[in-house]
Amino acid sequence: MSQNNAVLIIPSLNPDQKLVDVVKEASEVFGDIIVINDGSKKEYDGIFEQIKIAHGDKIHLLIHEQNRGKGCALKTAFDYYLHSDLSKKYLGVVTMDSDGQHSVEDAKSLDEKLGEKHERALHIGHRDLNSPVMPLRSKFGNKATAFLFRFLYGVKLKDTQSGLRAFSNDIVPWLTEVNGQRFEYEMNVLIKSKDADLNVYEHQIETRYEKEHKSHFRSLNDSFKVMKVLFGGIAKFVFAALCAGIFDLGLFYLIDYIIIGDKMAVALSLLIATTVSRAVSSVVNFLVNKFITFGGKKTPKRSIIKYYVLWLFQMGASYGLVLAFTSIFGGGEFWIKLVVDLLLSLFSYRLQLTWVFKRKNEEKEVSSAV
Repeated sequence: MSQNNAVLIIPSLNPDQKLVDVVKEASEVFGDIIVINDGSKKEYDGIFEQIKIAHGDKIHLLIHEQNRGKGCALKTAFDYYLHSDLSKKYLGVVTMDSDGQHSVEDAKSLDEKLGEKHERALHIGHRDLNSPVMPLRSKFGNKATAFLFRFLYGVKLKDTQSGLRAFSNDIVPWLTEVNGQRFEYEMNVLIKSKDADLNVYEHQIETRYEKEHKSHFRSLNDSFKVMKVLFGGIAKFVFAALCAGIFDLGLFYLIDYIIIGDKMAVALSLLIATTVSRAVSSVVNFLVNKFITFGGKKTPKRSIIKYYVLWLFQMGASYGLVLAFTSIFGGGEFWIKLVVDLLLSLFSYRLQLTWVFKRKNEEKEVSSAV
């Protein structure tokens, strides 16, 4: 086993002197460094040749003839690591950016943390999002993404955008299979980590930002891809809600307007229509959420019980609110139900995510360390 625990991986596109400086410092700490030239322009070949000549066998230089994106660059490095002797020498890998945003000292710290915990382990270096050195736009974007990630996936992470991460050997094959080609890949890793039963640890690192910082993050295109990945989970839930909603509203309309009509009092008519339509749609909603949204293969009895406790609450809330607003507006219960149930579905999503379909090993929070 080498004196350090991990191989350092540095993806790079059209680098400047910072890459030379980072590799020089890192070579004093890490025994092996994988550098990926992700389709840089020919004029930058000299920089890659310079670090290869300066550090010899320590540098494993991989080349993409065309730019394929950070996600692809990382997966190329992971695949190389798995199919070389490196995976036999080390406990895992550490990834860092080439633009000086991460310090080698922090990369070494994650290497040490990986040595302490390396069973299905993902170590993340989190920055101080309140740091005065962080630009306001970045501060807002990072905080907003962390909030959305927690809301949509029920996992509290301080920094979802950090590229300084360490992965244990037993999850590197999984990393090559995660979807994503560019910056959205790193977000996808965090989202999929929950279903992959990874042990996630956060460690505080230095917050670095330079005025002349050059980023290859393409604001509109890459932001859209990150948001698309981030909202992927709730999109599946919306699909489940739509499937159930078709049954729910269809049966509600059939019973309330056609079968019962004016034969009963409004309160009783609404109660019967709501109960029957909700009972049928609940089965549809449960099955779609179980297999598509939350990826469960076997449903524990406790999840079924929790689901129908939530169902009873939702049904009661739906009935009570629809009856109240129908009385206020003097009718229009179908459209009132549509709005009420849409709002209740957001509440339902959070509870299904964090309570109904939550697995036992998700009860623990992400571990943090300074």
